[in-house]
Amino acid sequence: MKLADLQKIHAAGLITDEQQQRIVAHFGLKEEGSRFLAIISTVGAVLVASGVILLISANWEQIPKFVKLAVGLALLLGAHAGGWYLREVRKEYLKTAEALHLVGSILFLANIALVGQIYHLSSRPPNAILLWWAGFAALPWLLRSKAQFVLLLLAFGVWFGMEAAQRDSLLHVREVHEVALLSLLGLLYFGAGGWLRRTSFASFAGAGEKLGLLVFHGFLYPFSLKFFHDSPWERSRPETHGDLVFYVFAVLALGVVAAQLARDERLDRQWRWTWVAVLVACVGMMALSLSGVLTVPTDYWFRRESLASGLVALAWFVLCLVQIQAGLQLRSSFLVNLSIAGLALNLITTYLQLIVSMAQTGLMFVVSGVFLIALGVYLEKKRRALLHRFQSPASPPPAPAAS
Repeated sequence: MKLADLQKIHAAGLITDEQQQRIVAHFGLKEEGSRFLAIISTVGAVLVASGVILLISANWEQIPKFVKLAVGLALLLGAHAGGWYLREVRKEYLKTAEALHLVGSILFLANIALVGQIYHLSSRPPNAILLWWAGFAALPWLLRSKAQFVLLLLAFGVWFGMEAAQRDSLLHVREVHEVALLSLLGLLYFGAGGWLRRTSFASFAGAGEKLGLLVFHGFLYPFSLKFFHDSPWERSRPETHGDLVFYVFAVLALGVVAAQLARDERLDRQWRWTWVAVLVACVGMMALSLSGVLTVPTDYWFRRESLASGLVALAWFVLCLVQIQAGLQLRSSFLVNLSIAGLALNLITTYLQLIVSMAQTGLMFVVSGVFLIALGVYLEKKRRALLHRFQSPASPPPAPAAS
């Protein structure tokens, strides 16, 4: 329940002032900030930071080195000082204060690049991103800012991707493994976001879970494409330790998610473990496609890329169905909408990849249709059982034993 809804109930005379205050205190309801203002402030912060960088770049050669460093440092400190003043002194315009702190965090990266360019520091690009990430890693927790928290996750993702692509890195893998690792990073974000729900930073949980699922689905999608498995980097298959890195990271991500979902009492137990099982299946299909186990002779009815992409698409399809059910139980419109978008994209992609062969298309449609009918019957039975349980009156407490 939202505070606005409770206020409407109070205005209708259905609860007293004392009851309203007790409900607010018990559930920790707070006045919601303007989502429109938050979006506008965030976009404005990004535009301001980008504009400052572009203006300096346009007049780069004419600006002395000392002035460049002084201006960069002044903008960085000024943005954070303005945010601190509005937040701690004025104690108003909190969204604007959050946007100013966000500008300061982005300008910190610009200052790192500025110093490196002025003094011609030859360094690995991932190191600069890691320095940026470490430089503002404490701000989300100190400011309790969801915008800073999302930026922190994005910065770590950028570093992780660049580190995996760096040839002298211990994490270096070929491109197809990099896509898989980024998908697993999203899964790790999702699990970590759920763990935050049990801490004093519970307000960050939703942002972490949503970003994690977006990243996981976004980087899982390429594995459902045939040409992704038949790409030049897939055919060349240079020797790396990508398989080992993938398996270690897969165990870590799935372990965190499984432990988190196992304790999430908002979901029925069967759906918690069903969700975990389908996530394991999706990661398993990625592992099979990466390892080459699905390789079959080229004159076989199903070519390797068709078999690999088809199995990933099937696992992803089932995952979206399970997440829709989970979203209904959690009352999460984001989870339902994301899963429906994934289903639509999956079906359209699969259809476009199968129209080249009528026999192959017909078989896949028959198998998919039978599977959907069976799954639909199962889900309908579970839905009716769930509704029946909701509608059943609570059993009365047992009568005290006669003395």
